[in-house]
Amino acid sequence: MPRSSPARSLLAPLAAALLAATPPAWAANPDTYQVGNVPIAGTVATVQVPIARGWATELGVAALGQGTYANDNPFAYLGVAAGTAWLHFDGVPNLRLSAGFQELLYPAIPPLGVQRTHEERGAVRARVQQPRGAAALYELVQHYFAWRPRLRIGQGFNLDAERIQSLVLYQEIAFHAAANGVYRRGFEFLRGYVGYLWTTRRGTFVSLGILGQITLNPAATRYDVLWGPVLGISYWFRAAGPETPPPDVEPDIEVE
Repeated sequence: MPRSSPARSLLAPLAAALLAATPPAWAANPDTYQVGNVPIAGTVATVQVPIARGWATELGVAALGQGTYANDNPFAYLGVAAGTAWLHFDGVPNLRLSAGFQELLYPAIPPLGVQRTHEERGAVRARVQQPRGAAALYELVQHYFAWRPRLRIGQGFNLDAERIQSLVLYQEIAFHAAANGVYRRGFEFLRGYVGYLWTTRRGTFVSLGILGQITLNPAATRYDVLWGPVLGISYWFRAAGPETPPPDVEPDIEVE
């Protein structure tokens, strides 16, 4: 039976949700509606350590460089630096439940009028994923149960029988409270990622991909298009013993 394109099957429902949730910014304020283009470059590093049967903790840091509307250098400014701590529960097959805390630091970016600030976030999320070894193609669905709901739908393609190499594709949409006096619309961003993932039987993961994101500003007058490469490095500690296949669950690409 022929299969539909994976990218098309992922984009269709998210695009429909985006159109339904985000009235055009120019309709709200036609005089100030703009579209900005900002190049970015991100790095993510994480370490995961098992602490009990079915439980693990994960610590990570991330940094995102960016340019401006007039500067195409993605390393011109530090857009955000973040530290994250997660507690994971993997006691149910194909399901990962997580609770985490994130501290974000935003340096000042004078050309964009961005002032130095910081933000603290708490999140609870659930991730359902087919085992990576079950077939050449595996899928995942991830949802954040937080003040800023986020839904991620992704697919992966194993490039070899040992699952050492794979291609990863996901789409993600995020919302926030529009009635808090800061945001005029509930939509926050639509994000897409495509990349290459390499791993070992000892728990080292290295990924390199391209991330693209459409973000609506709080006043609902401008869409910013962010795009650029993201490098991810992760190490998952595992029990000593003979080499085993790579884990069925792979690291998340979480720049911010």
